[in-house]
Amino acid sequence: MRPSTYIFFATICLSSCGTKTPNETPGQGIASDTVEIPVETYNAIKDAASKTSVKPVHDADNFFAIAADDKIMVGNSADILKNTGISGTDITLSPDGNSIAYTDTTGERRQVHIYNISTQKDQQLDLGDYNYRARSFSPDGNYLAVCCQFDEFSCMIILYDLRDGSLSNVVNPDSQSLYNPTFSPDGALMVCHDMRKVFVYTFNEGITKHIKSISCDNLCIDNDLSINPTCQLQLTSSHDKIVYTCADYGTERANFRHLNIYDIKTGKIHKILSDRQSCKDFEVSDDGNIYFLMESDSVHSVACLANLSDLNPVALSDKKFSNATALRVAY
Repeated sequence: MRPSTYIFFATICLSSCGTKTPNETPGQGIASDTVEIPVETYNAIKDAASKTSVKPVHDADNFFAIAADDKIMVGNSADILKNTGISGTDITLSPDGNSIAYTDTTGERRQVHIYNISTQKDQQLDLGDYNYRARSFSPDGNYLAVCCQFDEFSCMIILYDLRDGSLSNVVNPDSQSLYNPTFSPDGALMVCHDMRKVFVYTFNEGITKHIKSISCDNLCIDNDLSINPTCQLQLTSSHDKIVYTCADYGTERANFRHLNIYDIKTGKIHKILSDRQSCKDFEVSDDGNIYFLMESDSVHSVACLANLSDLNPVALSDKKFSNATALRVAY
């Protein structure tokens, strides 16, 4: 469980916090385009996950967090939401449904904040004078993976320990910028990408180890599709599928996103939405549910649900959200 209070957050200084720079390569990393995780590795992380994973909290008071119309709203259903009084982008809901990590865009720099829904306390994380995008809580609530952009061409992933404020960074074996880190629902693996490859890491108490690389071409077989910095990926709890969005430059809309599933073992792609429907954001829970925002028109979006065993989308409510950017769930 996450503690209810946070101690002082130290300013990031990569030269003094004992982390690797993006140009360093991990000693045990395996740069490979093969897609199967070794059986011994798979069994080890599954065993560890079964012992340490926190049970999903589906009856949390704040099960949903939705950002729309420059507001961040929370509630235990997509129909009943209340405004939090904060606004921002790149929201992430903690597993217990009590905190929101988000990116505040009111200043010159995009800064990461954590807002406690119960106490209404809003705290900025002092990570340095850079642009940040909050992306993913670890399922045990102990870590926050943040995308840190140093300049137009340099972007890395920082892991922030919410218990003591310590920092580490995720190393790209290809020494390229990394985007959009996401934990698997059981917390055993983490994925991110550099627009060319998807990188799979094991995750254990803040320590990441690169084990596999998957070419983004495998996920975007159409010439008009690509993985760009805004595209998301998340492994399922079974670790054999990747749910992801991909950009479609064949349309007239720069923000059009397909929502697909890539089967790692077979290489097959399954579409959740038709080619005419666009996904704004999604989250995968450990029971196989895929919660997502689907555009209903150029302005409005609706909250929807699909399942790995039934990919037919179902609307979660009749409510439509104007200018929605993100949907997160406590799982």
